[in-house]
Amino acid sequence: MTACETGDARLRLAATRTGETEASRNLPNYPDDCRKRERSGVREGEPLDTALIRTDNALDRANARVRRCARWYDGIRTGFERGAN
Repeated sequence: MTACETGDARLRLAATRTGETEASRNLPNYPDDCRKRERSGVREGEPLDTALIRTDNALDRANARVRRCARWYDGIRTGFERGAN
């Protein structure tokens, strides 16, 4: 075996180990809260002003959930990127 062949073998081994390490990383489970769906809760026959308030409240809750889930995902992504370096 020549010196180059030995170096190539080491590179292949290092690449294999790096790949195995990366493949062994598992993402955490997606939070249950991020899977929830929001409903307005508007009831048939309710006055429109009440229906609008209920709808706005539901939209506020949904938007807050999107922000929480985005922060969670950004944190996970950052952790994976730092781990790769």
